[in-house]
Amino acid sequence: MSELSLRDVHLVYPGATPVTALAGVSLTIEPGEFVAIDGPSGGGKSTLLNVPGLLDAPTAGTYLIDGDPVRADGGPAARMRSDTFAFIFQSFHLLARRPVLDSVELALLHRAVAPAERRRRAADALAAVGLADRAWQRADTLSGGQQQRVAIARALATGAPVVLADEPTGNLDTTSSAAVIAALRAVHARGVTVVLVTHDPAIAAAADRRITVLDGSVVDDTRRTPTTPTPRRLATPRPVPPGRASRVRPADAVRDVLASLASRLGRTTGLALAVAAAVGLSVATAGLTASASAQVSAAFDARQNRFVTVTEPASTDQQPVVRGWSAPSDQTRATGLNQLAGVQAASLVVDHGQHTVTAAPTRTPVTTTAYSGTADLLTSTGTEVTWADLDHPALGKGQVLLGAQLAAQLDLGPLVTSPAILIDGRSVTVAGLITSSERVPAWTSAIVAPSEDRELFGHAVQTQAVILTAAGAALQVAHQAPLVMDPVDPSSLTVVAPTDPRDLRATIENDVRTAMAVLTAVAVFAAILALTNAMVLAVNERRGELALRRALGARTVHVAGLITGEACATGALGGIAGLVGGILGILAVSIARHWAPVLDLRIAPWALVGGIALGAVAGLAAAVAAVRVQPGRALRD
Repeated sequence: MSELSLRDVHLVYPGATPVTALAGVSLTIEPGEFVAIDGPSGGGKSTLLNVPGLLDAPTAGTYLIDGDPVRADGGPAARMRSDTFAFIFQSFHLLARRPVLDSVELALLHRAVAPAERRRRAADALAAVGLADRAWQRADTLSGGQQQRVAIARALATGAPVVLADEPTGNLDTTSSAAVIAALRAVHARGVTVVLVTHDPAIAAAADRRITVLDGSVVDDTRRTPTTPTPRRLATPRPVPPGRASRVRPADAVRDVLASLASRLGRTTGLALAVAAAVGLSVATAGLTASASAQVSAAFDARQNRFVTVTEPASTDQQPVVRGWSAPSDQTRATGLNQLAGVQAASLVVDHGQHTVTAAPTRTPVTTTAYSGTADLLTSTGTEVTWADLDHPALGKGQVLLGAQLAAQLDLGPLVTSPAILIDGRSVTVAGLITSSERVPAWTSAIVAPSEDRELFGHAVQTQAVILTAAGAALQVAHQAPLVMDPVDPSSLTVVAPTDPRDLRATIENDVRTAMAVLTAVAVFAAILALTNAMVLAVNERRGELALRRALGARTVHVAGLITGEACATGALGGIAGLVGGILGILAVSIARHWAPVLDLRIAPWALVGGIALGAVAGLAAAVAAVRVQPGRALRD
């Protein structure tokens, strides 16, 4: 049984000017009838079809199916639609970009019918309407008549006891219209109740019962003698749809999501790229922060954070430094410094003030600063020297190193000849030229002698201990070195040591991390906005499809699940693409900067999870918009 009864049903569409679509309609459609509803446009024909189909809820009155009152909302209405009705619409409402078979199977998908059974029933239904060879063709490539026959095949495949057809021939030519009516006649012959809305009097006249609607009221309800005797028709077994009402198998839901994404490949790719940008920047942030941290550590370990300088108070000829103890020699103190744990090289460097230098008595003299230093002088100061004797590069007594710039001023002869110069009139040999000095850049314009020859220059203006430490040992050496230099009054010495590298490193890392985190947050926010906007627009474009799913028995949770699933799948694709892009970005920057890239493989699953989370957040608004789609209104538009 599927007796449909309307009792004094009213339906008013709200708005600035309310529209009365039905005004006190009462009628009963018996099982197995072929009913045509006709009348002028805007008279209420489609509404009179939608109310029995539970697509529109009446404003007043009662609607009963087999004597039981029903409402057009919630899960019970979805189950009733799934168990009772199949729909054929003037606009076809097929899954346009997907194979024809998917459209025919759609109602069965929402009844949790097994894939093999769905495929068999869909193939049989297509064969019944003469489209067996079009099963895998894209639905939107068919002609209008073919698409309408696909919609009829969908109704056949469901096995529903009632078929509701809204202007199924409205957009078709005469030949196609005749084919559609013949197909509906064949459906009716199987014992199915057929209710057909039409504006064509000829088609309406072919039905067993003709209901005319004008201004929301039934003005005529005429039965004619059916071509098939009523007792025989009623004896035909009532069609029983397979499966369970308003159910979707999880595996089928996943396949449906993937097929939907594949049918909109361009949009899916664009949305996935938006996610990929956010995830890729997050991955790059983590990787580049780690790589930069490692580079900062290496740079500090190799350079300034290994240098310590201990300086004695300066003195003049008039005010020499007075000590309360007998200071050991510079070499003795240098030896003591080199014995400290963590010291790689240490030297005492003495500034002797200004002295006059010339390459020959007849040349113009040049005034410059003279220095002397103990062993390891060059290593501790990071000084580069071009030696006169390349086989025995060393600075001995009676020899000096001359800054390369000073040598140019003096117009010094070839270095290979071990030229001599005059310092305050005293002759010394030039053992090499200083080309650069990391600790004392002024040495490229100065004279440097070994500590054995410090008497060559006389008075010491200032003495410094220049120390190169092992990585991480600078602070420890900075505390111990003053005691070696002056055990009586170490506080009188000035110590220059690097900032604790851990603190400096942490500061730099935090700055880098903060900057990258801000960029990541902006990218994530932009991705969420872009995804949300695009998916809500997509829902608006797919209102007809979503309404059709609801008409075929899908519950709101199924519609929300479809949209959310698409969003999460898009996010997953974007997460994978973002992970690859982020890693490539880390490698590109690291190679360009000559860094050692740091890649933490544990970030891979987090990139995927992050992409899915982005998609889920963005899909939430779209899912809300999807469940708000009203089937009756959307299918009319």
